[in-house]
Amino acid sequence: MTSEYKKSNPILTGTWVPENLAENNKKTNKTYNIIIKDLLLDSLIGIHAHEKDKKQKVLINLLLKASDSFKVHDDDITNVVSYEYIVNDIEGLINSGHFGLLETLAERISKICLKDERVLNVTIKIEKLDVFKNARSVGIEIYRENKKKNSLKKIGKILKIKK
Repeated sequence: MTSEYKKSNPILTGTWVPENLAENNKKTNKTYNIIIKDLLLDSLIGIHAHEKDKKQKVLINLLLKASDSFKVHDDDITNVVSYEYIVNDIEGLINSGHFGLLETLAERISKICLKDERVLNVTIKIEKLDVFKNARSVGIEIYRENKKKNSLKKIGKILKIKK
């Protein structure tokens, strides 16, 4: 049998994680925030009959905390968590169908955000606009942590692929 070694690891958000990520993340507690503010999308959301076939405006705000312990920042997108991939994945999720509750949508968005193991936690605020005449919006806010133990250690391993 022959073996081939692959030195990078795909993250489901569409980016590749550098092969030396685990080494770069040792012995540091530095973090940085990724902010996605006022993402305005049309969504099929709600439990009432009139909400199941008419899109409503939802306003989404995200604050992600990610590990920032790279020895060298060389202006390479693979060194950071890409907000572009996150926004694209959220747009795809919103366009995939109807959601009964904001809480359900928020949980699904949290899974998108936490797919990249460099993301430590995320705060998600979702508001439905134009629900009540006397309120600018109604909504929810959740906080989720990445529960994957030793996730950063796993990223830098060389994956052995057998042919």
